[in-house]
Amino acid sequence: MKLLIEQSDQYTDAEIVIQCGMMDDRLESIIQHIRLHMFSVAGVKDGETKIFPLGDIFYFDSTDERTFLYLENDVYECSLKLYELEEQLEKANFVRISKSCIVNIMKLDSVRPLLNSRYEAKLENGEKLIISRHYLPGFKRKFGI
Repeated sequence: MKLLIEQSDQYTDAEIVIQCGMMDDRLESIIQHIRLHMFSVAGVKDGETKIFPLGDIFYFDSTDERTFLYLENDVYECSLKLYELEEQLEKANFVRISKSCIVNIMKLDSVRPLLNSRYEAKLENGEKLIISRHYLPGFKRKFGI
């Protein structure tokens, strides 16, 4: 694999072009990382709106018809519905793990099986989330287990 970077004042925006014969797992992982940094989500807290890159978001959770995005140590409300986020993030490193939660697999520290065909996901910040058995096959595919 070669990496070619051209830097010049004539370029106003960065463009990433990938030329390949066959797509392999390593290349797909690189593409997912690029997508992770190209997309951002707005969050609102105390009347202030901030924009967060996907790489900073640990997970999205929906409660009482409101969606929240969780950072390492903070929570913001998000205007998007969970199904909208799921559609937009399907090619990124996010996967739905329950009816109300989408997690960033790059923020996972570990997973372990529980009873009743469920798993527990431990995040880098110490939080624990339950992966329901209905969403387990999709999680395993995305996580690579």
